[in-house]
Amino acid sequence: MTGRRRYHPFFALRFMRRTLLLYLVPLVQVLFRRDWAALSTALAQDLVLFCLLAAVSWVMLHASSWELDAEGVLRLRWDLVVSFERTIQGSQLAAVQIERPVAYRLAGACRVTLYPALLPRRQAVTLCLKRRDAALLADCLMPAPEQEVYHPAGGERLAFVLLGANSLSTLLLVWLAMRQSDSAAGQIAWQQLGQAAAWAARWLPAGLAWVLTVWTFLFGASLLRSFSHTVRYTVWRGGGVLASRGGLFLRVERRFRLDRLTCAEVRLSPAARLLRCYPVYLTAGSCSADDPLFVYRAGQEALVRRLLPGFEMPPRRRLTFAQVRGRSLVFLAPGGGCLAFFLLLLLVASWALPAAVPLLALPAAVCALWLAFEAEGLFREGAWPVGRRLTFLRQRRMSLCCVCIFSPAAALRITQSPWAVLRGRASLTFAYPGRLRETVRSIPLADAQTCAAFLERKEPYDPNHPL
Repeated sequence: MTGRRRYHPFFALRFMRRTLLLYLVPLVQVLFRRDWAALSTALAQDLVLFCLLAAVSWVMLHASSWELDAEGVLRLRWDLVVSFERTIQGSQLAAVQIERPVAYRLAGACRVTLYPALLPRRQAVTLCLKRRDAALLADCLMPAPEQEVYHPAGGERLAFVLLGANSLSTLLLVWLAMRQSDSAAGQIAWQQLGQAAAWAARWLPAGLAWVLTVWTFLFGASLLRSFSHTVRYTVWRGGGVLASRGGLFLRVERRFRLDRLTCAEVRLSPAARLLRCYPVYLTAGSCSADDPLFVYRAGQEALVRRLLPGFEMPPRRRLTFAQVRGRSLVFLAPGGGCLAFFLLLLLVASWALPAAVPLLALPAAVCALWLAFEAEGLFREGAWPVGRRLTFLRQRRMSLCCVCIFSPAAALRITQSPWAVLRGRASLTFAYPGRLRETVRSIPLADAQTCAAFLERKEPYDPNHPL
């Protein structure tokens, strides 16, 4: 269909990048002995080494090729001394990711990563292709005609930016985003960052001021990264494929096969609850994106089901103390241990070093908040069948993760300690394709057995099946 084609020259640069440390070897003697007269000799050796590695890269580039045949099978070939060929069918793929950093865009290149459905992440295939070849390959292996399209706009995009910022300091300015318009939020946020740093330097001890300043800087950096991800962002579904595209500095396009989808996860973080906007993350095979696929407002569950047919949330249950009777207190161990440690430090500091009390109060408050969310997980964590899906709630740090399992190849493992046997409880481990695992801790044994029986009779996922 395409004939045998070569990779982009950036394919060879990936090998050159991995050998950067070799150029430092001739300079080690010059650095430690300070023999500056030998510097010219070391630079000459580096030049020879560079030419040798460049020649090896050129040979690798011309020994490698790829071809897409008429049946839609991708063939990756290596012809040097020995011949090697690897075939990949589109039906074997769970996801395709196309990345275009700034340097790649200037050179007309794309980094294409193919994620097989049943293999671990380290066995994903990464190719460096020309832009047209990457688009052709994605359209042939995983075609995605636009049938249902979603563009985040207005408050949804602002929530997308805030919830995609990977920093705990996002909470510092969430209240600002809830009260300002989209056009003014960015400018006011940066003004507040500068004012917060000046206030910290004036009124707080030096150590705590530095902590808050670094915290706000990390917030600005993560906010900028998240904003660049949402530029020209689009989500669409068609042909049994769910896809997204967007980005400013790093343009990323991801395509997920719905029949190979492992699970969909809604993360109820503190920021998501304050904004009443919830991010949705997808996992397909070994592909687990760090950024949310999209964000929906409370009451927009119909939007989620249009993009993800068959999606179900875990059932809402009233919080009662009967649910935690006999449950292990291991839920509270991480946050409780950290809080006890900082409270002990605060007690010692109040007697020996009162000036350090404000510096230790901040991490103690964070640990107290962490302990409060772990207590929520103590009440709510569990697993239940809902409709045609198996769902579970899992507390992860300060976020309550609501997961809906799509993969028919998921497996369960029920484990019980002697204490759990006496209390009628068990831990349920979900094993997904791609060697991914998730454990729901200390749930009633009857719920674990119900989930196992449900999974045994579960039918394969059909995205067009009427619910």
